[in-house]
Amino acid sequence: MIDVIIVDDEPLIRDGLVKLFSWKDYQMQVSAVFPNGSLALEYLEKHAADIIITDIKMPVMNGIELMQECQRRNLPAKFIVLSGYSDFEYVKTAARLGIENYLLKPVDTQEMSQTLIQVKRKIEAQRQNKILLEEGIRILRNNLLYRMMIGEISYEEIEERREYLNIPFDSCGYRVAILKFLPQSPDTALQKQQKPPIKSVLRHLEQKDYIHAVTDFGGRLLYLLFCGCRAVPSGKDKAVRADLEHIVQYVLATSPFHAFAAVGTLAENIDTIPESCAKAFALINTAGYNSPSSIRWADDAVENEALLLPHIEFDQLIRLNEKFLYKKEEDVMAIVDDIFRTNRFITLDGLQMLSSMIVSKIYSNSRAYGSDPDPEVLSLENHLEDAYTLSDYDSIHCWTRDIIHKIFLYEEGKDSGKNQAGATNIKKILLYLNENYTKDINLKTIAETFHLNALYLGRILKLETGCTFTEYMNRLRLDKAIDLLIHTDLSAKQVSEQVGYSNDKYFNTLFKKYTDMTPGEYRKKEEL
Repeated sequence: MIDVIIVDDEPLIRDGLVKLFSWKDYQMQVSAVFPNGSLALEYLEKHAADIIITDIKMPVMNGIELMQECQRRNLPAKFIVLSGYSDFEYVKTAARLGIENYLLKPVDTQEMSQTLIQVKRKIEAQRQNKILLEEGIRILRNNLLYRMMIGEISYEEIEERREYLNIPFDSCGYRVAILKFLPQSPDTALQKQQKPPIKSVLRHLEQKDYIHAVTDFGGRLLYLLFCGCRAVPSGKDKAVRADLEHIVQYVLATSPFHAFAAVGTLAENIDTIPESCAKAFALINTAGYNSPSSIRWADDAVENEALLLPHIEFDQLIRLNEKFLYKKEEDVMAIVDDIFRTNRFITLDGLQMLSSMIVSKIYSNSRAYGSDPDPEVLSLENHLEDAYTLSDYDSIHCWTRDIIHKIFLYEEGKDSGKNQAGATNIKKILLYLNENYTKDINLKTIAETFHLNALYLGRILKLETGCTFTEYMNRLRLDKAIDLLIHTDLSAKQVSEQVGYSNDKYFNTLFKKYTDMTPGEYRKKEEL
């Protein structure tokens, strides 16, 4: 509803305007009427109005003065001015202050009606734009906060966008807690119809300004960042515990779900928040119906040690068998990616064990469905031994995908040597990078260009160049920057833009790390 106030010193005009129009037809309501601007201003200090219909000449405070005071006090409203023939100079002044229309007395009902419709459209458009802007800012903030918690955003980006994050940077400590929701009913048909009460919990937390809540991109987990946490001997902050226990009870009382929480270790500053998040994430995947407690703490190292083993959900195994049976390689790979994602914070031994479990399962399925791979072509024992020589998440994940791909190739009767590495000329990829380093490219876009899996591409690039994609692109760009500094008069900022960096501060940081000198110092050294 749009709120309207009428300001005129003539009672007949005031009463006439109130009764002359069916305000509800315009989705408006007359909230108040006043005989002068002074009384209207007192009202506006306490109540918002969308439209002010005001006379120009009035005692105590006229219409011009009312508009000026509203502007000075930042009281936004749309003004429709009523005027007599002799008030034209006033009207010109009002026009400079910004009015929607001025109407001569006696008021023409058709003209007033058209004016109200036009102003209504403007107000509705502004309200919609405001909603879209607020929603855009909320999405941006959530995206930044989530990426900050999982460690996918640099400290430089955090500094640049800290006003959007709206979290205290001088807090004495932080903790990340992750909430997982499981249906109370075991009925799978009901489970598919029910949605976790994430929105309800978010609304419930709005008044707690020390808790910043966001969902993951899949909308399955709720991440909570607690600010102002303290180090305590037991590691279990009483305030955090109380809030989480309240949320668990709230979910149980208001929805058909159980809530489980995992709490990360104390982060003493912004930089260590991802560590707290990683600890919480590793634990939340172990929460389930048989959990002894609804809240688990990363500080309970001994208690958690047995939980941080590789974990595959029963439904993931069922879907893995089904998709393999129907030769759906992409679907199998998606399930494998999901299994790795939910286990990404377990130990190295656990990751190696997880990979062996998945490959063994796919291999046994291949044999069960009547296609026993030739041991000389695809030796499971040899491949499993290889798994235990890998030393990081990405390489183990990529290796697992490679072996599954080989099994699918064998299933299709293709030569196992005709895999992605043989079909792709790495030299073409490196040439492409050298020709396009100034563009906003990343591993995903390059993989799409050459029809490869991004993880696989990252692996073969590392095998060829000895460094990750990001390291290779930074090295390439910085070498080009050095050449420009030596052979041109471009400023450091211009050089950073020429080689593909939009943020010159970030460029300066990388350059100093690469050369132990700032761009200016490097240029002076070369000039000597």
